[in-house]
Amino acid sequence: MNAFNEFWQRFDGRARTGLVAGTLLIAGATVWAGASLLRTDYQVLFADLGQQDAATMTAELDKMKTPYRLGGNGSTILVPADQVYKTRLKLVGKELPLRGAVGLELFNSSEVGMTEFTQKINYQRALQGELTRTIMALDEVQNVRVHLVLAEQGLFKKSQKQAKASISLTLKPGRALDAGQVQGMQRLVSAAVPDIRPADVTITDQHGLALTRRAAEGDDAPAGDQLDDKRAIEQYLQRKVADVLERTFGAGVAIATVDVTLSRDHSKVTTESVLGGRSQDGNGVLVRERVTSRDPASGAPADGAAAPAANTVNRESDYQVGRRVEQVVSAAGAVSRINVAVVVRGVRDQYQLDRIKDLVSQAAGVSGTRGDGVSVYSMDQVAGFPGDLAPAGAAQPGAAADGAATAQARNAAGAADAGTPAADSGDLIAQGSNTPSTAPAGNATLAAVVLAALAGSVLLAVMWNALRRKPAPRQLSLAERQAVLLQVNQWLAQQPRERQEQD
Repeated sequence: MNAFNEFWQRFDGRARTGLVAGTLLIAGATVWAGASLLRTDYQVLFADLGQQDAATMTAELDKMKTPYRLGGNGSTILVPADQVYKTRLKLVGKELPLRGAVGLELFNSSEVGMTEFTQKINYQRALQGELTRTIMALDEVQNVRVHLVLAEQGLFKKSQKQAKASISLTLKPGRALDAGQVQGMQRLVSAAVPDIRPADVTITDQHGLALTRRAAEGDDAPAGDQLDDKRAIEQYLQRKVADVLERTFGAGVAIATVDVTLSRDHSKVTTESVLGGRSQDGNGVLVRERVTSRDPASGAPADGAAAPAANTVNRESDYQVGRRVEQVVSAAGAVSRINVAVVVRGVRDQYQLDRIKDLVSQAAGVSGTRGDGVSVYSMDQVAGFPGDLAPAGAAQPGAAADGAATAQARNAAGAADAGTPAADSGDLIAQGSNTPSTAPAGNATLAAVVLAALAGSVLLAVMWNALRRKPAPRQLSLAERQAVLLQVNQWLAQQPRERQEQD
């Protein structure tokens, strides 16, 4: 204890504080390192789980005696790092009913004495579970619920009720399904479940909005939305026209827009015509012919009597002709009209605009017989002629009035110089005399402002330099210099004396 006190007394206050702080720091680092080495590292086993799935997995982990932790408000399960893959494979191999769905593994352990109704219910549950797992494979889907309504089939009678399916999707944040994916999902369910048509599959999202469309009458496939079809055709034609214009004039030189009108009517035209045969008379193919002749009465006629009539022949012919029936059905959604509008930057003459119009018509598939229209204008025609871009001979708005006023002013000025009074020109002469005096006044004001700004800048620069300049050092007088030299000599004389006294 005395040795420690002597050791402690050797240090001053700063050294003691540093020694205590260093000891505490080393002890804390040792404790932290030991805790880090002894602490078990937990890693994620499954993440983004629902409450039902998390409860099922944690119950299975309790049966397996595997330590785990929960994170992410109960949606993430963590296990020791050295048991992650092993535990994950074990859970997957147990075929747990995740997301409340079981697949065909439900029939792996069939019970003895199961009724027919129970088998049907289990089969329906298995189909719903398999479809749920398949749809969950999509990247956009976070959760899904599948409900099937199967048609009842008996030994001698089949149910008249049509089989149907409904699917409720929960999409991931910021993700959406396009029309092709929804239609593919309908076909998937229709191909997996018997007696279900794609039109009988209803799909909704987490907000309750229907993603499927109604089927057209007499058609099993869902009818496309007219607005979506219109938008798709317009975008396709606009890309074609814009591609041609950009490759011809460069990017950003031309602006094109396309409007398409679609037909919403279903039309059916039946044409029936008669086909003639290959005979020379064109009456068809001769099938049967009947000839009947009648002879006159026998015996010679009496003297002076009339001569007997000639033989009578009757001919009956039967011909066979062909028959052709042609039906033309036009579905809704056909293009009935296309309108294209193009605006080209810069000044273009009419010859160039006509060539651009022909080029756009060919690119967009414009048909004159259908009543399509193409309009091509240059920017100066749309926005009006600027003063520097006006072509020669084009009359500008107000140009005539300005020209007349200028001519009158020139005539009035000439008349004033000649001393001849001009009629109705007093106002023009007065305005002409006041106009030159306005410009010098404005120039003088501008010059005064510029000079004031320069003077202010120079004044600020001088003040800044004065503030930054350091005061010059004060010079010592002759008496002050002698006093300082005497003081230095006294200091130098005292130093040897002090050294001798110390020796």
